[in-house]
Amino acid sequence: MTLSRHTAANCCFALLILSMSAAPARADVEVDLRQGGGSVRADSATGDLGGLTVRGPQLWSDEGALSERYRGAVLPWDMVREVRGDSAGIGDFLAIGEDLWRARIRIERGDEALAQPILAKHWARFRDAEGPTAALAAEGLLRVALANGDIRAAAEPWLACLRHRSAGIASRFPGLPAAFDADNGLLPVLSPFMPESRRADLIAACDAARASGEAGDVARLVVRIARGEVATGAGEAAGATKPSDAAKSDGTKSDGAKSEGTKSDGTRTAPPSVRALSLLADISGAADARVLERAVGAFDRAFDEPPSYLAAWRLAAIGTCRARLARALPADAARASALGRAALDLLAVPAAGLDASGLVDAYALEEAGRLLREAGDDASASQLDALAREKVKDSTRSMAR
Repeated sequence: MTLSRHTAANCCFALLILSMSAAPARADVEVDLRQGGGSVRADSATGDLGGLTVRGPQLWSDEGALSERYRGAVLPWDMVREVRGDSAGIGDFLAIGEDLWRARIRIERGDEALAQPILAKHWARFRDAEGPTAALAAEGLLRVALANGDIRAAAEPWLACLRHRSAGIASRFPGLPAAFDADNGLLPVLSPFMPESRRADLIAACDAARASGEAGDVARLVVRIARGEVATGAGEAAGATKPSDAAKSDGTKSDGAKSEGTKSDGTRTAPPSVRALSLLADISGAADARVLERAVGAFDRAFDEPPSYLAAWRLAAIGTCRARLARALPADAARASALGRAALDLLAVPAAGLDASGLVDAYALEEAGRLLREAGDDASASQLDALAREKVKDSTRSMAR
């Protein structure tokens, strides 16, 4: 039998749990896995929303004994076809698992529209759950939202994916391109620098998400930047070490892959997602030109080679800050000149060609148009408004493609 690429990838996921070396023995529970995963015989099995937990001491597969490393492993429900033996009370979970398996294989073959109603049906029960089954529901719903070009619908499952990522759960779609940045957890199409037509939806979605830990910090920082709040201190993120301070104190540079950990003094470094957004918040919300310069320097020390989308966010943050500082000047010729310079800073975003989503470009064009209109250049402002509207249309079409 020839397996497809996606089937083979998911078989590998199951086979990680089925590492074998001896002859089988009698057991009280037998578990059949989907997609060529074989079967497992165990002394006991218990289930919850997270998955099916199989236990020894006599834990066997078709080919032999499971290694000690995988005793007590949690099998995601979408990989469990049938359980026989002493396993009362798991019938509902098996039915849910079959639904999620169907949703997963539909996404793997590009049929997100067919997967959407299944995932929506089960999302309420998995929204706050832990484990590999909940991780599948979250990532599946995220992929559906991205395929539909629905940024508001993408926010909550993305934040849930961050929670599962922090718990060490790998993507449940190993055969597909990553749904978000695998290095730092950020979602390139969900920028805190959104055009006006998308901004309120982004803020509402992040405000409504029931997120805590890293995901909660990320949601609060996205909202803070999107609302244009002025920073009151460097790298302020609830419950996290100041990322600006961490970037300076350890003397290292990062490409965004540095994960949460503990420094030599016992304090915790922020997760990469929180660190990046905190540094951007420091830039966009800087209180004056000197603070802005320090904030940009801190970002550049932390991310000497940022991914292109993050480099676009950096330019947008600089332009946002300079626009606010220019508007704060007295109404005279100097203010009009400062508004024009800030507009040029924002126009550096689309000029750089770094924003694949088109939405950060649209944001920058909109804001530059407002600045030029305030400076008295209505003709140029109208041209930028038209370009911004076209960017938003192009983005909607490309995301839904």
